[in-house]
Amino acid sequence: MKATKSLRILFIADHLRFGGAERHLVAVATGLAALGNDVAVAYLKPYDELAGELAKGGVGQIVCCNSGGGIDFSAIRRLAKLIRDFRPEVLVATLQYSLAMTTLARLLSRSHAPLLFVCHSMEHVQRNRNERLRFTVYRRFYRMAKHVVFVSDLQRQFFKALGVRPRSDEVIHNGIDLAHFSAPAVAAEASQLRRSLGFAKDDLVIGMCAGFREEKRQIDLLEALHRLRDKRLPAKVLLVGDGIMRSQIEARRDALGLQDAVVLCGFQQDVRPYVAACDIMALTSHAETFPIATLEYMALGKPLVASNVGGLSEQVANGHNGLLYTAGDIDGLVAQLESLAAAPARQALGSIARQEVEARFSLPAMIERFRSTCAELATPRCPA
Repeated sequence: MKATKSLRILFIADHLRFGGAERHLVAVATGLAALGNDVAVAYLKPYDELAGELAKGGVGQIVCCNSGGGIDFSAIRRLAKLIRDFRPEVLVATLQYSLAMTTLARLLSRSHAPLLFVCHSMEHVQRNRNERLRFTVYRRFYRMAKHVVFVSDLQRQFFKALGVRPRSDEVIHNGIDLAHFSAPAVAAEASQLRRSLGFAKDDLVIGMCAGFREEKRQIDLLEALHRLRDKRLPAKVLLVGDGIMRSQIEARRDALGLQDAVVLCGFQQDVRPYVAACDIMALTSHAETFPIATLEYMALGKPLVASNVGGLSEQVANGHNGLLYTAGDIDGLVAQLESLAAAPARQALGSIARQEVEARFSLPAMIERFRSTCAELATPRCPA
C-alpha cells in the first residue's frame, strides 16, 4: 500500500564526509524532503562536509551528536533527545555504527518509531580481523531493525550466507540524478579542463574517481597503463581522489616511468567535468558493494571497464553496457581497455550505458521505493 501523507523521517549517519553511503543518504533525504516529507538528519561524528547539500535540499534539521567513537553515551543521550523532540514516524540508520547507536537511543527515548537500516557495505566484514570482530558485535543489531534495505542482491545473499536474518528486507538499487549527470551540461567545462590538464586531442585518457585506499587498487590501473604504452597506445590516466595510499601510488607511478602519463588532481567535490574529460572510465577495486560512481560514469555516457566485484554484474552486462574483468587480472584489464582504443567502440558502449542507467537506475525510481517503504513501515498494523 502506498500512502501519500507527509511523514516525519529522521536519518542517522556515522558522519557527513564525502563517501558512497553519505552521498546516498543526501540523495534519499533530500528526495524525500522534496516530496513534502518532514526530514531531519543526525550525524554522530563531527564531520559535516555534506551538511550544506542537505540544507539546500530542504532538510529541516541537521544535528551533530558529537560522538567520540564507540558506544558514546553522551552522543546517545543527544540522539535520544532529538528523537523525543522531533517525534519521527520512521528512523533510518545508515551503516552498522549508526544502527547500534540509534537502537540504543531509541530505547532511551522510549520511541516506538520503526527502525529502517540501509546496509551499504560488505567490506566491514572482509577487511581485517578487527573489522570482523566488530561485526560479531554489531550483527546483533541487524535484527533489531524492523526492515533492512540492501543495495544489491549479491550483498543480501552475502549476509544471508553469514547467518544474518533480518526481520524483513528488500533490495533497492542506487539511483542517479540523470539531469545532473548529463554530458551536455558539462561539455564546455570538460573540454577546457582536458586542455588545462595537458591532455592532447589524440590521447586515450582513462579516468578513475575514488579514494586512495588499498581496496580501490589504483596501482592496478597504473600497471595496465604501463602495458598499454608498451603497445604504443597513447594512453594516459587521470586519477581523481586522495587518501592514505597516495604516496604508494606516486611511488609506483615513478617506478614505472609514468610521470608524464599520470595526472593526480586530488579530491574534487564535483567530478562531472573530470569524468566528461576522459575517454574511458575504470574501476579497479578488489572490493565493492554497489558503487554509485560507476552509475555516474555511465550516466555521463562514458564506456566503463570495471572489475567484476560486489554488485557490478547487477549494473553491467559484459559487452553490452560496459566491460568486466576479474579483479587483479592485469592482463584482462589491459585487454578490455585495449578493445576501446577506437572512438566508435567507445561511443557505442557509452551510449548504451547511458540508456541502461536511464531505464534502470534513475533517482526518482529509487526515491519512490524508499518513500513507499517508509510509508509502509509507518502504517499502524491492526491486530489479527
